[in-house]
Amino acid sequence: MELAEYKFGLIAPAVNGTYPDPSMAEYFRRVCAEPVGLPDGTVARLKPSTLASWRRRYLKLGFEGLMPKGRSDLGTSRRIDADLGADIQAMRAESPRISAKMVHERLVEEGHVAAGELSVATVQRWFRNNPLPEGEAPAKDRRAFESARVNGIWQADTLYGPHVGTPPRRAYLQAIIDDKSRKVVSARFVERDDAASFQGTLRAAVASHGVPERLFVDNGGPYRNGQLSLICGELGIVLLHAAVRDGAAKGKIERFNRTLRMRFLSVLPEGARASMGALNAALAAWVAAYNATVHSSTRQAPNEAFAAEADRLRWLEGGEGALDEAFRNRVTRKVAPDATVRVDHVLYDAPMGLVGERVELRWTPGREGDVWIVMPDGSRRRLAPTDKAANAEAPRVRPYSIDWGAGEVS
Repeated sequence: MELAEYKFGLIAPAVNGTYPDPSMAEYFRRVCAEPVGLPDGTVARLKPSTLASWRRRYLKLGFEGLMPKGRSDLGTSRRIDADLGADIQAMRAESPRISAKMVHERLVEEGHVAAGELSVATVQRWFRNNPLPEGEAPAKDRRAFESARVNGIWQADTLYGPHVGTPPRRAYLQAIIDDKSRKVVSARFVERDDAASFQGTLRAAVASHGVPERLFVDNGGPYRNGQLSLICGELGIVLLHAAVRDGAAKGKIERFNRTLRMRFLSVLPEGARASMGALNAALAAWVAAYNATVHSSTRQAPNEAFAAEADRLRWLEGGEGALDEAFRNRVTRKVAPDATVRVDHVLYDAPMGLVGERVELRWTPGREGDVWIVMPDGSRRRLAPTDKAANAEAPRVRPYSIDWGAGEVS
């Protein structure tokens, strides 16, 4: 998944048509002019034809076309054992800013390994899989940034909300803000801060404000999961994660959260705690006012700044149906002997011919009945919830016939 996200990050401008070069070929040549660092820590020189092939596979197969076959030993080092790893960690504890190349040179000079026995790339991968203990990490390179265009970057985050309803239950605010205009493109309180809830928040933003180029989030459960990666891949969004415990990297959404906490949560309107619906109604009114007020950084109202580039927005082709398809989750299930599959604790009837087979299911969390099975020929078929009472009365189609004259069963 990580490698597929990396590949998509390179070809995204070619997919979305946002490359600054005169042609796509020149964009590919520029990207390949210098060696690039891969997610596993290695450095490679890519060819323009490689990027072109990734783009073709994405257009033909979607995000899955960029996924390589996994390795059983992924994340482990076959060259660095526990003793050598302890020596490397001791060097890093002594000099936290030491590079992998310098560690490699010291290992050879001090006789820990023979020349040519261990590569710098292997040490880099070991660094990646064995981070420094908390408190010893080098200072972060943090610089102010802003997207060059509207919908270039969206930032998203979760904020703890008040207790609402009877009995009181915690509400969680999920919000998405556009980096350039500072417009809040989606914000709502939810009962559970999970992956399915954030998918709904993101869907509302895409439906009303178009498809962003990049989505910048943290490493919480709602934001780092395979389903969100697949959804972003289908939509052509580059999914970016801030470093662990580095929430300050998402400065704009963090600032919005502080503003909302001081100006909305601290003075909630009367009756807003009565129910989740009442709380979200009050939030919608407050966000509308926020988007219409001049922002101190941009000197423009977020609504005005966003509308100024409305002609550059990218919308998902296919309307509501395409949006449904892009946001459906995917899971593999084995069809039970009674021709059923279970999704979100609900049984659905599958075709009898697929009993015992592992099949791909696509469904929208929280929307019972929106469950589809991918047939062997690639087509989709909607599944109906299992009605055991109706099945008890349904005639059975037997796989054999009886020839009474011959007295044999065939």
